[in-house]
Amino acid sequence: MSESRAYELLKWPKQVDKYQFHPKETALHLSRAFSLFASEAQQLRNAYSKLQEKCLGVNEELTKYTSELNRLTAYFNTIVKNISQGLLFIQLDGTLQLINEAAQKYLHLKAEEVLLKKIDSILPPDVFGFSMKEALAFGLAPKIVYKTYKERTLEISPSFLYEGVKSQHGLMILLKDISEIEQLQRTLERNERLGKLGEMVATVAHEIRNPLGGMRGYASLLFRDLQNAPHLQEMAHFVIEGTKNLETLVTTVLQYARPVQMKIQPVELGHFFRQLIKFVKVDPAFPDHVQLQLHIPFASLVAFIDPEAFKSALLNLIFNAIQAMPTGGLVRITLLQRETSCQIEISDTGIGMDEDEIKRLFSPFYTTKQKGNGLGLVEVQKIVQAHLGSIDVRSQPGRGSTFTITLPLKR
Repeated sequence: MSESRAYELLKWPKQVDKYQFHPKETALHLSRAFSLFASEAQQLRNAYSKLQEKCLGVNEELTKYTSELNRLTAYFNTIVKNISQGLLFIQLDGTLQLINEAAQKYLHLKAEEVLLKKIDSILPPDVFGFSMKEALAFGLAPKIVYKTYKERTLEISPSFLYEGVKSQHGLMILLKDISEIEQLQRTLERNERLGKLGEMVATVAHEIRNPLGGMRGYASLLFRDLQNAPHLQEMAHFVIEGTKNLETLVTTVLQYARPVQMKIQPVELGHFFRQLIKFVKVDPAFPDHVQLQLHIPFASLVAFIDPEAFKSALLNLIFNAIQAMPTGGLVRITLLQRETSCQIEISDTGIGMDEDEIKRLFSPFYTTKQKGNGLGLVEVQKIVQAHLGSIDVRSQPGRGSTFTITLPLKR
């Protein structure tokens, strides 16, 4: 009896009575059938075990790849989040798909408010210096655009991406804030002009000083010989005073053209400023109608400065602030600490300045005072730069001025 027949007998027991078997033969066939069934079942269990092992291996590999993908995604998001350049990605239909923190800062936007929205509903059409609608429609955009937005000068670099599925095609825009670079370029150009002017002025000053001495000498002799003619003697006195004023101006110009000789040492700024305030308040030129405040929000801060030179620069700024308040007001000196630098702010509530005055403020011989020579703030800037620092000014007419000196804490 065949094995297939044995399966039929097991499947359809009612048909067994059609055949006549010896009981031993029947038992033998049943035993073979069960043995075959058990063998097949074992093979199925073995196949299932192997399949299960393969599934576990695939699952482990999948988990490994998923973990690596998550790590790379987190790494990419961290890079995009922390790069100094602004980054935006806009799909071809105009949907803003990505905006990092720098771009949010430059454009004054919040990601949670603008993501997945149409770019033309978020920003003005010319904010990037070209038509966004035309660029997305025709796939054309300029290589680099320079645009001022919200008081920032931005370098805008657009580029189209067409890799991957169509839903991932779009326009990527890189934004770089170059306001500080522009300011440094203007400062460099101004310093170059001042350097050339200083060389020329120093030469002229030397040529003027010699005849001035002779003029004052002869005027002094004339003053002595005109004792019997008071009105003529008074004229000689005017000549002497005029030559003295010119000599003072020439000396100041020569000092400006001469490099600053610094004696740098560590100085605790809190104590330094407290002593400075005492010195200012006992000065006879300090008026009663002006208040002087000092704000130091920490216990100790050490910077490397030349105490005498830096004191001279600060006194110049403080008395300029006082003179800007002819009817009285408040001069506030604030010391602020940053990560690698400190800031000194000297603010007043005086008459203030407009933009044209601010631009010319550190130019030699420019002054708004009747008795000034226009070299005071130039000398202040020179001293600050010799300390490897910088000086900036903010002001509005009628709302006072604030001078900010930034100094490195380490040299």
